[in-house]
Amino acid sequence: MKCLASEHTDVRAPAESVFDYVSDLARWPTWFACVVSAAAPEDKPLAQGVEVHVCMHAGRRRWQENFEVTRFIRNAFLSFESFFSTARRIDFRFERRGQMTRLACSIGYPVYGGSLPAVYHAIVGRGRLRKALRDSLVHLKNILEERAGETAAAEDYGRIDSAIGEVKAAVAAPSVRVG
Repeated sequence: MKCLASEHTDVRAPAESVFDYVSDLARWPTWFACVVSAAAPEDKPLAQGVEVHVCMHAGRRRWQENFEVTRFIRNAFLSFESFFSTARRIDFRFERRGQMTRLACSIGYPVYGGSLPAVYHAIVGRGRLRKALRDSLVHLKNILEERAGETAAAEDYGRIDSAIGEVKAAVAAPSVRVG
């Protein structure tokens, strides 16, 4: 049985910078809760057809998975599909909405063992995964907005500095005594 967990968040940053941050596999462990490490072989840049090696964990258990980039449209879509199970997928969608970028992430995965594990997973496992995915996207949002805020503050500082021009010494006004 194939299951799907999907979440989205709105980030106050340009779609280009959000896409660049998400497509940098070395940064996945800093914001993606279930990823321990991720890398493309020979440090190739991401493109359609590139193989990606991801080490994930679930509690005490770790496993390694090989994914292939199946859809790569700059600043719009980034999709990974497992070599050994087409049900195991990670999809990112980037939507520009004025100053905001909506980042949506969907994770598809199989549940094996019949109806009893599927029911258990529907009650317990899917909720945990959705919470972890939501927390990961919120963490990513905070990182990207902080970076965008630092860039905007640096640009504003440069504008203020150039707008001031020459600074003149101020003369103190005479004090006035009341009462």
